Amino acid sequence: MRVVAMVLISSLALLGCHGKKTVIQQPELASTLKAIDLDKKPGFAEQHKIGMFTIGSWVNQKQGQRFQVVKPQHDQAAIVYLYRPDSKWNRQEIVAASIFINQHRIPSLLNNHHYWIEVPAGSYRLSTSRPLGAQHFQKPKYVDFSVQAGESYFIKYDEENIGTRHTTSGPWQIMPKEVGVNEIAFTEQKSDSYNFVAEDQNTGKIRKKAQKLHEPDYDPKQDVQLTTPFKLWDPRTW
Repeated sequence: MRVVAMVLISSLALLGCHGKKTVIQQPELASTLKAIDLDKKPGFAEQHKIGMFTIGSWVNQKQGQRFQVVKPQHDQAAIVYLYRPDSKWNRQEIVAASIFINQHRIPSLLNNHHYWIEVPAGSYRLSTSRPLGAQHFQKPKYVDFSVQAGESYFIKYDEENIGTRHTTSGPWQIMPKEVGVNEIAFTEQKSDSYNFVAEDQNTGKIRKKAQKLHEPDYDPKQDVQLTTPFKLWDPRTW
């Protein structure tokens, strides 16, 4: 009986082991961006610094290709689209505001402009300040946001929304996807995009710096938009 009992207990134990599901966790994807404490507001050093500046659309009237959906290079990454619509206010800007992601400078947004960044799942801070030449003195406006792997997000830069000028986020607006897709479709890519995922999924190599993804060359032929259907001339209308 003792032998039979041991065999029965062993069988139940094995059955229990086979019944358990093995949960495999994906390793956390590393970023080339430095981690910052999102519980703290931007400090004195972020408000008072010297850095590069970008000429606004009043002088820089560069054109770019129309918006196209992009696919992340890494399965565990997210795409964040940044855009600024066309307006008279934006067209008259002389010096564009500087933009930072986790205190790392990324391209300024000009009039009618978009680009995108690829980041691992996690939380980030997007901030902006308007320099006087190369000197920053303005208290940064910022928005904290979180992203999930495989998802896409749309963040609009809008200085004309008077109701948000005195808030912490200022010109930053996190848009619903269906709204962002419609608004960004009218903008052009006028700068490089950036991939802040440290791991190259194809080679397994680890990057120390962000990967610059060059903007596509502007092709005027692809920018032709007919607003009125084309009709052949009819001589009978004379």
